Amino acid sequence: MAPLLVIPAPSKLAVGGRLAARVLSRDAWCCVYCGRTRAPLEIDHVTPCAHFPAAAPRGVVNDPKNLVTACVRCNGAKGPQNLDGFVAMLRGRGVPTRDIDAMLERVRESVRRRLPRTDHL
Repeated sequence: MAPLLVIPAPSKLAVGGRLAARVLSRDAWCCVYCGRTRAPLEIDHVTPCAHFPAAAPRGVVNDPKNLVTACVRCNGAKGPQNLDGFVAMLRGRGVPTRDIDAMLERVRESVRRRLPRTDHL
């Protein structure tokens, strides 16, 4: 009899308020996926928490290079996909390549920038 496949539980680390405020500030309160500024915003894990084991350290899952500002609509559409999966889904839905390339550049620019110091927030 084959052994049972045991799937490890995913990480469920939430982003704390101070870190979230720094990410929002770094990203100029703008969704890095669609570029909207006048929308409810959330913090998104570029590589979702579900892709990390439950025992993954907080500093790895919530590394600022893995966090971006996303509007509720984009974050909901992305769901638990990584960035490659999200791009593939967008391509499959007919989103123009130039729009996808612009989105990827916004994500790259965001995660390259340093977070602002907390004493300025």
